[in-house]
Amino acid sequence: MVMDDQVVERLRAGDAPTYCTLIERLQHPLTGYLHRLVGDREVALDLAQDTFLQVYKEIGKTSGELKLDAWIYRIATNYGLRYLNRKRLRQMIHIDGPDADGLNDSLTTAGPEDQSVTRIVVQQALGRMNPKDAAILQLHYGNSFSYEEIGHILKMSSEAVRKRVARGVEKFRAVYGEASPAPAQNVGPQFIGVRRDGR
Repeated sequence: MVMDDQVVERLRAGDAPTYCTLIERLQHPLTGYLHRLVGDREVALDLAQDTFLQVYKEIGKTSGELKLDAWIYRIATNYGLRYLNRKRLRQMIHIDGPDADGLNDSLTTAGPEDQSVTRIVVQQALGRMNPKDAAILQLHYGNSFSYEEIGHILKMSSEAVRKRVARGVEKFRAVYGEASPAPAQNVGPQFIGVRRDGR
């Protein structure tokens, strides 16, 4: 198995096959994470592409021991949160129209993974939460990052992440309970998404 530091060294040297392998390994889980974060599959695909482009441009400027996956997810999270902040700003000044607060129409036709009612209601619940809280829950439960790895991604201590995950779970269950006819206590963050390893 190739270690992170060997991969990073090859990427810094501009090794194209290593870069392609990296994209193949992370494209599906990263796009899934961004889709759940922003609620729009096409936007998620664009943000994932922007993330990989940024990785290609910036990898040579990194120094020391780089936690590669955490660094890439940090870039993706920043793109996702930036998109959500711009979207909320547009909603505040009514650029997006009267149904901007509703469920994004693309969720009902985005793909097979979003065809179930549960996934749509989960997406709605996450969309009503603070974007950073939603991102933390998705990184931890959906992509199986540890508290320490999320701390690297969001530049927080692992203890702060642990507390935010605990509070986020309660917020998610409360919001999900309002949106769902099913009992909220039977639903946990395990429904949020696809793990980093694709399972």
